[in-house]
Amino acid sequence: MANEVKIVTLLGNAGDPVEYTVADATAIVKGEVMEMTDASTAIKVSGAGVPIAGIAATDKGALDGTTKMSCITHAVIKATISAGGTSTLGSYVRSASTDNTVTVSTTLDNETGKSLAKSLETGGNSEEIDCLMNL
Repeated sequence: MANEVKIVTLLGNAGDPVEYTVADATAIVKGEVMEMTDASTAIKVSGAGVPIAGIAATDKGALDGTTKMSCITHAVIKATISAGGTSTLGSYVRSASTDNTVTVSTTLDNETGKSLAKSLETGGNSEEIDCLMNL
């Protein structure tokens, strides 16, 4: 997968990891944006504007017997803006698609758990930007 989020600085208690149930059959790469699908269950992000669980803390192989994974929820991260996407200093960003890119959040994304982080700089079109993630 491309565009995995890079963790710049873990904040809180080592990034305040939260453990989720994940599918044994799914391979997950460290840094992938994870989506909440049910109580304590997460999958790789499935599209734009979905409820965010956090960032995968480790790699997980397909069919490796692992059904639990921690997601980082509190960190300074470096995320890639989607092609044609934007971000403004101080604005919230959300998942733009399944490729781990982000774009500026829309109305109520922050209130409904769909925002990933707050932009620490302005950017656009495939640029990497620093963001503060505090889910």
